[in-house]
Amino acid sequence: MRHERLSRLSLLALLTLPWLAAAGPVLEPLPSSSDNYGESFSFMTDLEDGTFLSAQFSVTNIGPGSRHGICRATLVRPGKKTWAPSTRVGGDDWGYDKDTNTLKVGACTLHSGNGTHLTLPLDGGLIRIVFDEPLAPRTPPGAEVVMGNGRWRHQVLLSSSPVKVTLQLPGAPAPLVLSGGGYGDHSHSTVVPAKLARSWVRFRSLRGGETVLLLGREGFGGEFGPMYQWTEGAEPQPMERFVLHRVDEGKSKAARWQAEVNAGGETWTLRSTALLIRNAPVQDLGLLGSLVKSVVGSPVTYVMRAVLERPGQPPVEGLMEVTQDES
Repeated sequence: MRHERLSRLSLLALLTLPWLAAAGPVLEPLPSSSDNYGESFSFMTDLEDGTFLSAQFSVTNIGPGSRHGICRATLVRPGKKTWAPSTRVGGDDWGYDKDTNTLKVGACTLHSGNGTHLTLPLDGGLIRIVFDEPLAPRTPPGAEVVMGNGRWRHQVLLSSSPVKVTLQLPGAPAPLVLSGGGYGDHSHSTVVPAKLARSWVRFRSLRGGETVLLLGREGFGGEFGPMYQWTEGAEPQPMERFVLHRVDEGKSKAARWQAEVNAGGETWTLRSTALLIRNAPVQDLGLLGSLVKSVVGSPVTYVMRAVLERPGQPPVEGLMEVTQDES
């Protein structure tokens, strides 16, 4: 039980990291001696039957010890219970192989070459994710935040790619194969997690129709940045600010959010339509959570299906993600 709690503590700060312009190969982590160091390679897929799947490879010094490796996934299938397996390993059990361009965390592997391949054998199951596209790192506007001696950096690895997912779930008689669209990014941070952001808003349309990415961070001082939108076929464009509203009278199981995003006098509106996940790891720790709030805050993340509305353009359906500190 104690090992499980320490593992969860090491994961807490990574929840506030959305996603670095690396000096070396893109999948090679760049560990820091900072106690606040956390680095993540994060992927999200939206699949044909409405299934949502995310996967993350992380390295961090946060929590007891240093240079921990974490591999985790979250699977939400319509009408099924959420499955969120994970593993945490020591510094000797993760590494990057430059000859094969592969990052390994325990038994999990992430490789980019002819496409991008993730293999996650976790909790008696097996997840295979294959993106058609190889990693193609891009740095959007304002993708670096400097706070004192700390710095957070963000890089998009896959803005959009067709994806095939094979799920061998514990106890299932046969694998399930699904297709859809996916996204990937990379972050590197040495900022105290509790000070990084008051809130984040993200939107990604990944399956069918127009591909649009949007990311916004609001700092504790009321500043905004990074703040950008990226439409398929165009360059990433900076945006100015967002206003975030919760419109469900505070009922977490039915969380509904709306955000107005402003740029150049034009307002885009994001409206959530269905909640997929509410993740509140500090709150879930109960009394132990009160001991770590000063370092990691109390980040709560909502992942929802949503619609993006823009003046004079058709609406776009996708995934909306809201993270805010609820200390």
